[in-house]
Amino acid sequence: MQQLEIRATRAALPNLDDAGLEDVDTLVNRLGALTEFRLADAEVRSLEVSDQRLTTGRVEGLRVERAKLHEVRMDSVEFTGCDLSGAAFTGGRWSRVRFANCKILSGQFDGLAFEDVIFDRCKLDYAVFGNVTAKGPVIFRDCSLEEAEFSGCDLSKAAFDDCRMDLTTFERTTARGLDLRGNDLSGIRGIASLKHAVIEPAQTMQLGRALVGDLELSLPDDD
Repeated sequence: MQQLEIRATRAALPNLDDAGLEDVDTLVNRLGALTEFRLADAEVRSLEVSDQRLTTGRVEGLRVERAKLHEVRMDSVEFTGCDLSGAAFTGGRWSRVRFANCKILSGQFDGLAFEDVIFDRCKLDYAVFGNVTAKGPVIFRDCSLEEAEFSGCDLSKAAFDDCRMDLTTFERTTARGLDLRGNDLSGIRGIASLKHAVIEPAQTMQLGRALVGDLELSLPDDD
């Protein structure tokens, strides 16, 4: 089983055999399940997938103006080079799911359970993660998370690495074991919600600057 390893966090990659994948033109299946599939270079105005299971598939170059995925179970699925900006993902459980080089600006992730989920080199600015639970390893690697929000999430099995986190906000977060090493934390907000997270000594000064922003403190120049 191939894995992506970030320090002590190891997330399993999707287990895909390209030779066995069948080309499809949509993720919607009237039988409620889609397996061993490939969706490539599709551009659609609206995509709504509800109460379905997506298993063992690749989604490449998908561009969607409006996307809603509700109570979708995904197992061993990889999204590459997709533009899913503004997409709403609600409910469901994801296992061995990887987003690589995807744009999901202002994405909504609500009420999801993640296990072996990877966001790799993705643009997630202004995204909102609400009540997301890391049941297993979750990795954000080299992602842009500017003004993203994590609210009511359990991130105890998550790791962030080399991410842009200016004004990234954490609220009511379970963070025991959350690995924040390898990131500039000086611009984050809600540091009180990161109790028991793992950092490195050099980041203590960054958190000091973050605290100044959190409390809106004034630092006037000396006369």
